[in-house]
Amino acid sequence: MKYNNIEVERRSPHLGAFIGGVDLSKGLNDEEINEVRQALLEFSVIFFRDQSITSEQQLRLAAQFGEIDNPHPVFDNDERDARLTIIESKGRAHDSEHYWHTDVTYQEAPSMGSILAAKIIPESGGDTLFASLYAAYDTLSSPIKRMCEELTAQHSFERGWGTTFRMLDGGEDRLHELKKIFPLMTHPVLRTHPETGRTALYVNEYYTSRINDVSEAESDALLKLLHHHAQLPDFQIRHCWRVGDVAFWDNRCTQHYASNDYGATHRLMNRVTLVGDKPFFRKL
Repeated sequence: MKYNNIEVERRSPHLGAFIGGVDLSKGLNDEEINEVRQALLEFSVIFFRDQSITSEQQLRLAAQFGEIDNPHPVFDNDERDARLTIIESKGRAHDSEHYWHTDVTYQEAPSMGSILAAKIIPESGGDTLFASLYAAYDTLSSPIKRMCEELTAQHSFERGWGTTFRMLDGGEDRLHELKKIFPLMTHPVLRTHPETGRTALYVNEYYTSRINDVSEAESDALLKLLHHHAQLPDFQIRHCWRVGDVAFWDNRCTQHYASNDYGATHRLMNRVTLVGDKPFFRKL
């Protein structure tokens, strides 16, 4: 696509682009909103450098691209507006969520995407890696693609967050309550993107607990294969954060991984998440 109102620099063959020529603190006009949305659909994750935005400006920016989601059930939330999630680390003993994942796939309608703003960054480390689930699907062999078309998988809140909660005082009781709110959820193993129509592989090692349609042994083996394939470096980019960076990713066709290599160094990110829709698969 040709872009007339924003600057776009591709970062890799499969996903990622730097977006320039806009000041997010001032908001975006209609033409810029349309082109940023198109860039997100084309590149799956986009990055804005040297942006100084307040929490309120970040919320306003997110609202230009969809409905803002409810507060995150685990992370801390801003006292002034709980829709802004605070992701902060200073070497937490219970910090166990460093796995490749697509956000909140344990929900019936996982988030459409998130906008993440870097506020405090370690001198080194703390990068985030993103992987294209379009590319992961496209490069599967034809027999595996055909098999996956028929499959669904369970996604579990407990699988992702159980270890974290069990390290906290009273965490077992809190986990029990959250499992009532977020029971086991079934999604197709392949997902059709509702806007692009492209097919993405839709399992992740953090929340996907098993494939429903096969034996446990077959499920374990197939998930191991699919997770390994989705995490190949061929489909990835690695973002080295700077204070003032803002990332916007499409949660319907990507996975990401927050590198836990910075020890007790302070890292602080503000995130706003957008409401998504129920995953579906439509065979072409």
